[in-house]
Amino acid sequence: MRRIASNSMTLGAFAERTRLAAKALRLYDHLGLVVPAHVDPATGYRF
Repeated sequence: MRRIASNSMTLGAFAERTRLAAKALRLYDHLGLVVPAHVDPATGYRF
């Protein structure tokens, strides 16, 4: 199992801090504009 860096945050936490919608961040990920450092293959969680 791969370890996530201790300074990583979930997409929801990042959305809250940046005041962007999580849905918008998922779209940006899909378009390759703002990509997560890691995506958990089992759950799809973005970090």
